[in-house]
Amino acid sequence: RDLTQFPRGKMVIDLFGLEVDEVRERFPKVYQHILDHVKPERDQKDRERFRERWWEFGWPRPDMRKALQELSQYIATPYVSKHHFFQFLEHSMLPDDALVVIASDDAFHLGVLSSRIHETWALRAGGNLGVGNDPQYNNTQCFDPFPFPAATESQKATIRDLGSQLDAHRKEQLDAHDDL
Repeated sequence: RDLTQFPRGKMVIDLFGLEVDEVRERFPKVYQHILDHVKPERDQKDRERFRERWWEFGWPRPDMRKALQELSQYIATPYVSKHHFFQFLEHSMLPDDALVVIASDDAFHLGVLSSRIHETWALRAGGNLGVGNDPQYNNTQCFDPFPFPAATESQKATIRDLGSQLDAHRKEQLDAHDDL
């Protein structure tokens, strides 16, 4: 919802890469909060990893984190949405499981993914989900097999410029109109 509507300004506790003793020593208030509010729920989970590493996200996605590590921004799209759309998110934003993440900061990729050709491809390749039978963007069906164009450098520059303009325009319009 933060991507499709307005960011709610919510923060998450991200303790990836830390052991529980380190969390307790370095961040005692955070430790107490997750001990009181997260651990009881995690203790009831069937998956052993959730019970054993209760202070971390359920699936911390180390491969995704590594892929995004050097990027200042990355491309994201909702997994399920009435319309497929792609936008850049800042590196500091931690995506949840409702987003498909593309580890690229190149507006050329954003431009191609935002094209009518890719939209048509994704609507045919992806499934539908939910009460409204909304299109689903599945990376293994929609992104991985998509034949990105073998564009010249000049064409890439044009698409890159249009992708950047589109991303900026969408963000400006959302900021300017509370009802969108």
